[in-house]
Amino acid sequence: MGLRKFICLEVAGLIICCSSCNWFNPFESSINDNDFRCITYFLPLDNDSSVCFVSASISLYEQNFIEIYDLCVEVSKVDSSSISTCKSISSDTSSIWLSTGGLNNISPEDTLQLSVDSPEFETMSSMTIAPYKAIISNYSMSSRSYFNGEKYFDEISVEFRNPSENKEAYLIQLIVQVDTLDAAIPSFKNLQTDDQNLTVRKFGDRALENSLFFDDSFWGGETYIINFRTSNKKAEGTPYHYILLAHSISTDMYNYFIDLESNSIPYSNIEGGKGCFGSMYSSQILLFP
Repeated sequence: MGLRKFICLEVAGLIICCSSCNWFNPFESSINDNDFRCITYFLPLDNDSSVCFVSASISLYEQNFIEIYDLCVEVSKVDSSSISTCKSISSDTSSIWLSTGGLNNISPEDTLQLSVDSPEFETMSSMTIAPYKAIISNYSMSSRSYFNGEKYFDEISVEFRNPSENKEAYLIQLIVQVDTLDAAIPSFKNLQTDDQNLTVRKFGDRALENSLFFDDSFWGGETYIINFRTSNKKAEGTPYHYILLAHSISTDMYNYFIDLESNSIPYSNIEGGKGCFGSMYSSQILLFP
């Protein structure tokens, strides 16, 4: 059997009115298993809906279809509440929405469990630990303060406080909203930083440089200040604001992201398949010039 190409979809929950996909990344794995499956499921713990992606072997350049089969996804807090959704699948890459508002009283360090069942393949399962929510003790923005050639940048500073003695990890995103009647819909901004402890997300395509992620392994004390910037192409005087999304992410998610950025074999915590099951909390901050 020759080497097969597979696709895994990478998704995070965005807490703005509903849960949605922030991005997706295809990557190839040279695996000789014809029944290989990939799961990517990042559970937003402060939202009432989420999406799990399940992928089988497909061409990177055309959509393949398979016979219809049943698939059930269950996510639960160990020894407590659980949520499940079943549907018929007719595509080799499928998304399954789960109404996760019924997962009650999840606290940091709780163990979460995922199970994906189908008569077509063996059960895939995973476990992850709920992270602590990010503690932001201070933040500021300087508008059009950084000039590079003919480009202006807004500079942002965020101070994080360590919430526990455990290893913590974070992901930062920035959304811009122009405050005029004819404005375009809000959009993610690409981010830049000179801090070598922060990773600018680039895997897959340069258009994905819309997030930073880091852990607290390099912190010298109880707090750490991150500094980053984003280009400002708006005419002077245009009213706008940013929505800063500060996600605290489980260590499984962090390990998965780091491996993708280093072009190594992607971290996986899926039994019976490949991919990542992780969890996250999200905080929002409004930034005005």
